[in-house]
Amino acid sequence: MSDVQLALLILGLIVILIMIIHNWAQIRLHKKRKEKLVDSNAPKLNDDNDPLFKSAEFDITKTKTYTAHEEPQTGSAKVIAENLPEGIFGEIEAVASITCKDTFDNLVNLYVDKVSSINGARIYIRHDNDIWTTDLAIDEGVRFNQILVVQQLISRKGMLSDDDIKNFNEYVNDVNDAVNGSLFWLFNEDIAVETKKLHDFSKEVDRAINLKVIPKSDSAFHPAALMDFFKSPSIIKGNDNIHRLVNPDNSNEIICEILNLSAKPLDLNHEAFIQGIIFKIDVPNIPNITHAFNQMINTIKDASSDLNGTLVDVGNKPMNDEYISRVYVYLKEVEQKMLAKKIIPGGELAAKIFS
Repeated sequence: MSDVQLALLILGLIVILIMIIHNWAQIRLHKKRKEKLVDSNAPKLNDDNDPLFKSAEFDITKTKTYTAHEEPQTGSAKVIAENLPEGIFGEIEAVASITCKDTFDNLVNLYVDKVSSINGARIYIRHDNDIWTTDLAIDEGVRFNQILVVQQLISRKGMLSDDDIKNFNEYVNDVNDAVNGSLFWLFNEDIAVETKKLHDFSKEVDRAINLKVIPKSDSAFHPAALMDFFKSPSIIKGNDNIHRLVNPDNSNEIICEILNLSAKPLDLNHEAFIQGIIFKIDVPNIPNITHAFNQMINTIKDASSDLNGTLVDVGNKPMNDEYISRVYVYLKEVEQKMLAKKIIPGGELAAKIFS
């Protein structure tokens, strides 16, 4: 073997050795990145937890809805609970029952004007086993010997204040004294404690998620492509001019609103200059949260493809599959917390709290 051949052989071996070292370094770097993601609680993408593959852990359509009517009761509470009017929820409301010794046919002892000034309070009345009467139906001449006084404990306005609680308790006692009645608390007599618990719960689950699709290279979307995209049967335009993504299997189930970058209704026409669209999901008011999120992500990916756009968060940070999976995992936790409280996402009870 000549000196030239030997030199070329050594050079080749050196090149191979350099490639091996480079590949080894790249593998080490990749492993460190994966370990960093694990350390930061970033979920590993696979068929079990990737939002593109897995839906809600709970099937909302098969989950039992619990109301105050189904809470176990004993004695007088059981008798009244079996005949509670619709629209009372012991999970989020304080309910006082007053049984009158006499029958009344005027409103003097109900202090109707006073209860209307108490935040979140309402009354129901009836005579014996008649249908309960409430709100505007309570008028002079209505006979009653049973009263329910109800106070909602939490809403998006926040928890009840000390004055709210004081005014409600005073009203209950004033009515009870005025009718010479027998007072029994059906649900949540300790209003201060319960409103605080519900306020803490509300802070954990009351979220709105805003995802944006912006042009990848142009300053605005092409109007024709944009108008074609919004012809999708899953996107409807309401009387308020807001476009909404709905469940393809149930158009009454709203998944999210679709707005412009100023969070205003989109004005779609051939001269439209739209620099981005927002997909806004009101988390606790969406039936089957994680499934709805998956549907929204699929629609967003279609929009990104059709409009030559890219998905970003509110800070314009691009969202890859790992980022999307993080959001999905968070939403699944919210879903579980609501179901553990027997509050069905998108249900009647959720609407009372998060309206």
